[in-house]
Order: sequence, then structure tokens, then C-alpha cells
Amino acid sequence: TTIRFNVEARHASQLQIFDVSGRMVDELVNQKLTPGQHEIVWNADGFSSGVYFVRLENGSLSQTQKIILMK
Repeated sequence: TTIRFNVEARHASQLQIFDVSGRMVDELVNQKLTPGQHEIVWNADGFSSGVYFVRLENGSLSQTQKIILMK
């Protein structure tokens, strides 16, 4: 699964995957990223089908999006 996102300022960034119970199941990014468009591939082979949430934090900004994993 490819996750595309945009970073507007150079701050510490985190991109995390959570399950429906709110438990973090994967951390894809935990570093400073350069401003601009980014793509991260989430290898979801070890995860079951269902609803997950992707949370991007960059500085004081936070954005969460629901995704559905279907196998």
C-alpha cells in the first residue's frame, strides 16, 4: 500500500498506523523530512483485512485518515 503525503515545513515527522482499537501497529516514519511530496510504502502482509488509521504528525500539525485494508 502506497501512502502519499505532503510536508510543508521541516519538522520532526511521524507517520503511524493504528488499528480500530487505537493501538499503534506500525511506525513508517520517525524523522525530519524535507518539505514537499513524499511516498511511503506500507508492507501490510502481516496484517489482517480491516479498518486502520494513518496518522501524520509534522511539528504542531496532525492529520488522521481512515484506510481499509482488503486482501
